[in-house]
Formats: sequence, C-alpha cells, structure tokens
Amino acid sequence: MNKGVIVKIGSNTSHVLSGEQTLVASLKGGVLKNKTPLVGDIVEFEMIDEYKIMIVKIEERKTELYRPKIANVNQVGIVASLKEPKLDHYVLLKMMAYLNSQNIETFIIFTKKDLLLEEDEIIKNQITWFERLGIEMVILNNKEMPTKDFKKLEQILKDKITVLTGQTGAGKSTTINHFLEFEDQIKTQTISKALNRGKHTTTSIQLYKLPQNILLADTPGFSSFEIKNISAELISSTFTPFQDMYYQCKFRNCLHVKEKGCYVKQALENNELAQFIYDDYKKIISEIKPKMETTTWKK
Repeated sequence: MNKGVIVKIGSNTSHVLSGEQTLVASLKGGVLKNKTPLVGDIVEFEMIDEYKIMIVKIEERKTELYRPKIANVNQVGIVASLKEPKLDHYVLLKMMAYLNSQNIETFIIFTKKDLLLEEDEIIKNQITWFERLGIEMVILNNKEMPTKDFKKLEQILKDKITVLTGQTGAGKSTTINHFLEFEDQIKTQTISKALNRGKHTTTSIQLYKLPQNILLADTPGFSSFEIKNISAELISSTFTPFQDMYYQCKFRNCLHVKEKGCYVKQALENNELAQFIYDDYKKIISEIKPKMETTTWKK
C-alpha cells in the first residue's frame, strides 16, 4: 500500500507528500466517519492517476496538538523575538509549560539578535539563564543568511516534523523563509511598533518539505493563550527548567511554592535559578489551579 503524509488541507482536497512528490488527494467514503484528517497525518492511499490519489486510511497518531491542529509532531520550536516585539519571557515559559505537560519536546528560537543594543543587559542576562538551565536554543539574526546559527537550527530540524509557534510578529515566517525557495516564501508584514505586536498573514497550517528530511510547519500567531484542564502537579513535574531539580525535592508532589524541603526554592536561594523564571512559574501555577477546562488560545 502507498503511504504519505498530509502537508496541506483545503476545503475539498488534501495534499499528500509521498517521497519527493506532492499529490492531490480525496477521501474514500467512510474514512471521515472514523477520523477527521489533520496536517501531519500518515495516510495510506490508492492511485487514481499520475497526480491524484484516494486516501483509504489514516494511521494511528503518535502525537496530536489541538492548537495548532496538527498530528505526529516530533518537536515544537517556540519562536520569541528579543525586541520588536520585546521579549515576553512569561508567555514563552507558559507555552513551554503547556507543551512539556503534553510530552512534546521543545526548544527556543530567539530572533532579531541584530536589534539588541549594548544597554539591553536585562535581556542578555535572561538569555544566559536559559542557557545555564540547559534549555536547547538558537539565537538568530534574521537579516543574515547563512550563519552558523541557521546551520545549528538545521541540525535540530533534521529528520523531524517540527512546528514553529509563538506570538504574532516573533519571526516564525521570516525564519522559515530562509529555508524556502523564493516562490514558496510565506508572506510577512512589518511590525506595528505602536502595539508592540506584529502583523502576520499565516492563516492556515502547512508542512514545508526541506532538505535533510525536514518537515517544518508555520502556524498562525497569537496574542495570548490560557492553560486549562491540566493539573498544577503535572506542570510542576514536567516543567523543563526544573527537571533536574524536581526529583531532589523532599516530596514527589511538590509544587515548588510553599512546600518544605523544596529543592527548587533552595536553588533559587543559592542563585542556581533565575528569579524571573521562578516568578513566572508561580504565576502559571496560580492561574491554572482554579481552572480545569480545555486549553484555549486567542488570536
């Protein structure tokens, strides 16, 4: 049976990548009764003619995200601009907390390094703390290509399905455009400085096939989102910045807030953890404890 991956979904047809060829696909009667297709789905299909196929089966998904709606993701790159819009470490860490809780591997792409000035010491110090905690990250100057930083990013993306997500205007589409041929480049618009937000034309999800077996998805930007229906205990036990510390806490259900014998709080006192990361974590916990609903995102 022929197999491929859905890279784009239209109103009546889907596009399936099989090898190096993208084929136009329709669904065989009955397939939709069991599962609604998503970008990233691995499918089995029958050939209709040289370029058209019929999807007969959607395989079991390894992972599934609901915002963005995409399946079989190996990792998520959280894109965060250092300036214009200015770095929002709380939103970044909140996204990381949610994705960590869903067992999705994450890394950070800091963009617009070229806009940093000598006096931006606070931002530089924050980046240093992410590095100290062992969080995988790339810092990009989006105006220069190629650079060793893009080569590093290329190695992170190699042989994986990756979704880039982040706030509107963070530079997701610009980053992807460095990997694409001119005719495939995604439309981007300028930043609205007055609102400290970006303008972005990505409205749907599409997987882009790149060299080195890279499948990369751009997603619509967002201004805010909420974490719901996830316990504070799950967040505390999976939060990447605390991973090496969590298992050294006295109690396994430690929330790292008021508990005795908390190694995370001890690390904070010993300057082994940044105050801004701990404060953001406590804010996340305080927001999710009263809520037990579904995760929602806002454009």
